[in-house]
Amino acid sequence: MSLCAEHIHFSYRDKTVLAGVDFTLQQGEVFGLLGPNGSGKSTCLKTVLGYLKPSSGRIVFARFGSLPYGLLVGKEVARRVAFVPQQTALHSAITVFEAILMGRLPHLADRWSGYGAEDKKSVREVVEALGLCDLVDRNVTCLSGGELQKVIIARCLVQESDILLLDEATAGLDLNHAVEIMEFMRRKAKEESKSIVAVLHDVNLASQYCDRIALLKKGCLRYIGTPEEVISETVLEEIYGIRAKIGYDDGGKPFVLPRRIETAEREVANVC
Repeated sequence: MSLCAEHIHFSYRDKTVLAGVDFTLQQGEVFGLLGPNGSGKSTCLKTVLGYLKPSSGRIVFARFGSLPYGLLVGKEVARRVAFVPQQTALHSAITVFEAILMGRLPHLADRWSGYGAEDKKSVREVVEALGLCDLVDRNVTCLSGGELQKVIIARCLVQESDILLLDEATAGLDLNHAVEIMEFMRRKAKEESKSIVAVLHDVNLASQYCDRIALLKKGCLRYIGTPEEVISETVLEEIYGIRAKIGYDDGGKPFVLPRRIETAEREVANVC
């Protein structure tokens, strides 16, 4: 086990956003968080990260035994957990290389220490792995949305944390780059025993790359299990309110084909 979320509740004033969410994250696992907009996915990540304090429940890391997450501070947290937010803007006139290098801040001996050869080596390795070599000298303010997203992901990776939290990290990326990122993350999980929590909207992407999936609705964790266990026509209709056809690829992974509303309505009329 990498971490455990124990009965997490969170509210914004009088609005309940998370209602008793429980899950464990295994070492080397890609764990997908799915659900409609407003179901509590991003809030769940922020409670794990410590940005938000749950009204009840706690996050416990295996490395620190039963020590609640709220007692961890500063660099100790940053070395343990890295975060790719849903929306990020870099307005400073810095290069891509410099922006990614910022991810090495938790590894500096103190605030007066400069970046060393090992820090720059880590950046070069991630830049090459993500295909960013042609962008390293470009100003971040001149990047496209998709290019900037890959830079933010690269900054997260050079942090070299045990746990990576990705809040719609593939949003804004074309299909080719979205697959590239998920392939890279899965290799990180399997080869380096990283634990990854990914908020995703693409059910098919989640099915292909996540070991387990948690489906949330209105702050409640409704289903959790492997893609084969939780992706079904009845579950998708309950969670998303859509009718869809489920198929299976050669490896037995489910894929979703949404039905056009007028087609679904005709099918219901024929049954009636």
